[in-house]
Amino acid sequence: MGPGVPGEVGLLPARRVVATAWNLVTTRPRETLLPVAVVEVPVSIAAAAVLAVALSTALRDVPLDSARGGYLALLLILAAAQALFAQVAHGAAVVSIAALLRGQPVSLVEALDPPFTRMGGLLALLVVLLGLSAALALTVVGLVVLPYIAIRLSLAYQAFLLEGTSPFGALGRSWAMMRGHMLRMLGVMLLTVLIFLGPAVLIQSLDVLVTGSRGAQVAAQAVVSVAQGLLAVPLVAFASATTTVFYLNLRDAIHD
Repeated sequence: MGPGVPGEVGLLPARRVVATAWNLVTTRPRETLLPVAVVEVPVSIAAAAVLAVALSTALRDVPLDSARGGYLALLLILAAAQALFAQVAHGAAVVSIAALLRGQPVSLVEALDPPFTRMGGLLALLVVLLGLSAALALTVVGLVVLPYIAIRLSLAYQAFLLEGTSPFGALGRSWAMMRGHMLRMLGVMLLTVLIFLGPAVLIQSLDVLVTGSRGAQVAAQAVVSVAQGLLAVPLVAFASATTTVFYLNLRDAIHD
């Protein structure tokens, strides 16, 4: 499979998948962090700037703790845009990490091209997955089934970007590949969540810095938003690495 798992045969246990992903992110930042950073950081800065300008002009009379009318609409639009570009960043990392694991690293432009070219498909995947999650979350039975569905569809982005399938084809491919391998992926996800826990708490805790006068709060909110975007870069890269290592290892094992 290339760097990080040289000469490996068969399926890697969950801890080896996570260890391999960690090694890639910490030793090969150009291939793992940079594809995420060049998307996430500018988008975070742009979103923070738009929000700061809006709160200082058209929405200058709206309380910052209010989520009504134009303010709510602006927050939703910015959140949707950031979510879409987060998928692009994730996709670029997947392409770059997969190439690295195969021993054929690609340039930054080559990593960014597939997710930007297929942004419509990434949006469709995002809408389907979010819509399915929201629908399942409405009932008790759905909440019980949701983790199962999430694990079975966890390789959809890899299938979409690395195999060139359609969005629904990617969902079907992930569903088929995960048959009999859910417990191993569950282990990968749990280990990843444990690693994410500290940084995630730190990211959320930055919101307490938004205090003071309205002008100070607007400025602080913009700075915090950019800081949260920066802190998200290694998290997105690491999540992309774990699922990509898992996907390639599983695909190789299936083909063998």
